[in-house]
Amino acid sequence: MNNKGFTLIEVLATIVIIGIIGGLIFGICYWSFNWNYGNEQQVTCIVKEKWIKRASSKEIEKYLVACGDEVYQITDLFYKGKFNSSNIYARLEKGKKYKLTVTGYRNGYFSSYQNINEVEEIN
Repeated sequence: MNNKGFTLIEVLATIVIIGIIGGLIFGICYWSFNWNYGNEQQVTCIVKEKWIKRASSKEIEKYLVACGDEVYQITDLFYKGKFNSSNIYARLEKGKKYKLTVTGYRNGYFSSYQNINEVEEIN
């Protein structure tokens, strides 16, 4: 019977591999979280247009709003406890001025938009 234990090199290699995989998972989660929840700012603008974009192969809807020179989306954000995107979308009216609290980043390549989280009408 050959009762061979693990060598020091095998243990260190396993630790390094687990560390690399854990680091990649952490990095992806951090990047995704920051992409959706980071960069919070206030924007004041007049709503030009609003529409619903639907993916052709899926039932996913994206509420989009053209406000000023930018397009924003309104989607739920789990970690912010925001689950009222439809209500926010319904409150916005074309031609009215709003102060918006937005998070995230705009990236045309990935069709991602800053997300409207709070809306306050300005008279």
